[in-house]
Amino acid sequence: MRYLVILLIIMSPVAIAQKNLGRETFMVKVRPVLNGILGDFYQMITLFSDFPKELIPLIQELDTLTEDKESLRASCPRLLTTKCEETMNSLRRKLVKIKSLSLNVMAQQKMSSSLYLNSLSGLRMVSQFDSELEEAKAYLDNASFFLRAQIPQKRETYFVLKELDELNTLLSLAVVEFIPFIYREDFRQFFFNFVHPVQLQISKNKNYEFLNRNVDSLNFAINLLNMNLTKRKKTPEGMGPYLAVMHNRWNSLLRYYF
Repeated sequence: MRYLVILLIIMSPVAIAQKNLGRETFMVKVRPVLNGILGDFYQMITLFSDFPKELIPLIQELDTLTEDKESLRASCPRLLTTKCEETMNSLRRKLVKIKSLSLNVMAQQKMSSSLYLNSLSGLRMVSQFDSELEEAKAYLDNASFFLRAQIPQKRETYFVLKELDELNTLLSLAVVEFIPFIYREDFRQFFFNFVHPVQLQISKNKNYEFLNRNVDSLNFAINLLNMNLTKRKKTPEGMGPYLAVMHNRWNSLLRYYF
């Protein structure tokens, strides 16, 4: 394994001097490719027989909170006030939809005829996610009520942002738990070293500088997944084409950085 890792590093394009990409080029040339890789990844993991397809819409809807979270942080950095009431209402509406999707995931899993250990562990994570979701929504509902009633309150912005970040963490852990044990570590490494940061920093926040700083580690993560699933282990059924497309997409954008 050590020699394979060394070989990966030596053969990686990061050995060449890196160019820093500007925002305009990133938005036009790179961001669509990254979104394509994310889409390929989520379609690919649904090929595992016990992975709940209903989890994907939940992940996608949770991602829509990112812009509101940033707006909340900017307009009400310390306390929830009327300055961010519109953002709070937007979050509340989105949390209602997320709640519906969360309940659907749990309902479908409970009706499954083959609940393996990893599925049960994943279901527990979704259940915990649902509980945290209720707490975050109740906090925003109460804050909104006090604002409308013009009742003095001191509700910290930090608390709701922490709760919303916790939702992201719990759902990410649930995704990994639904992966079969033999492949779980491979997907865990890729999810938290590539998918999660790309999704958070680039796809939604449009943070083009993140890729300038982390292209080498992202490159290593996607190459390692491809090597593990095509060379070291038997490729999961049906995933070969997805892995090839993801790898080709990634290589196509590296030319803008090296």
